[in-house]
Amino acid sequence: MIGVAAVNGSDFHLERAASLARLECLLEDDAASAILAAHAGLDALNADIATRSVRALSDFRAVFSGVRIGELREAEGESVRAIAQLWLASLSSLASRDTRSSPAHEKLVAAEQRLPSPQRDRLPILVLDYVKAKRPDVDKFFSREIREQKPDSNNASAVKIDYSGSKIVANFGSLLVGQHKRSVLRITKSLWDLKIDRDSENCGWTKRNHEMLIQHPPLNDPQFSQKQLDTMGEALLQLEKQADQEEIRLRPMNSVDQIGEHLLEFEAAA
Repeated sequence: MIGVAAVNGSDFHLERAASLARLECLLEDDAASAILAAHAGLDALNADIATRSVRALSDFRAVFSGVRIGELREAEGESVRAIAQLWLASLSSLASRDTRSSPAHEKLVAAEQRLPSPQRDRLPILVLDYVKAKRPDVDKFFSREIREQKPDSNNASAVKIDYSGSKIVANFGSLLVGQHKRSVLRITKSLWDLKIDRDSENCGWTKRNHEMLIQHPPLNDPQFSQKQLDTMGEALLQLEKQADQEEIRLRPMNSVDQIGEHLLEFEAAA
């Protein structure tokens, strides 16, 4: 995806992907032609929207055969610029490397800060303890904050990665029935952090898996009401959709042991 256009009755904005140079990793010597085609296609679309407004999208006229319009969608936002920036940051791997400054990431951080401070999620520490008991040398892949059990950084916008191994990069999150909104928001923020880390990795043949590992009670747990379980199940579905959109693997599990064994399997294959 090289750009996102947002159009209303009186205004439009075409947000361009700022990291087209990443195509050099995939196309090597052919990248220059692809980048030239991308810029020319965006320039032509921008001029066409200025003339024909939304018809330039519904009746797209490509100047290069490799450039096409994706699915048209309705959206709401503060402005056409904000909408285009939000969708490009969410969907394009060619967006700016500094995804942390995108409207989507800033809104997640602001929303998280408005909610009351929760009790710290103990899941990462419990996973660390489990893994260390089985294979002590793997603890070096956990973040220093987890290894030293330090409180979270005061910088809420900082990218936080819980586990950075040789084959897998992972964040951990508990889906809590009693703190449903807060835990969903924190998991969503962790998904974005994984996306940022993945997009910032150098080009190369070897790519590490980026996964969001979630611990939640079984969906038939008798300790909770059916309404609570239904709410948790719906939250899992929505989180999986977000993860799929960002091409991040989301793995729901019911116990610390399952998460620990999953990490150990990856490192055993390293």
